Amino acid sequence: MRLLRRRLEPLDAVRRRIIRETEAALYYGLQFPERAVRIPTVEVGKGRFDPAFSARFWDETLGIEEAAHRER
Repeated sequence: MRLLRRRLEPLDAVRRRIIRETEAALYYGLQFPERAVRIPTVEVGKGRFDPAFSARFWDETLGIEEAAHRER
């Protein structure tokens, strides 16, 4: 996924924003673990996900419409 930067936003500002967003997500996940999304994993070298599964999972998790995914 490409990092979308606000027009002419300094890298220090991007860094601070990413840290704030990460802190908020971690705090939320720790406060409400039952609401947290479990990201499926596969041990390296032991298997793999079908690309369609991966695309669908992230589309649903990130709230991306399927039609928008096909346009990429």
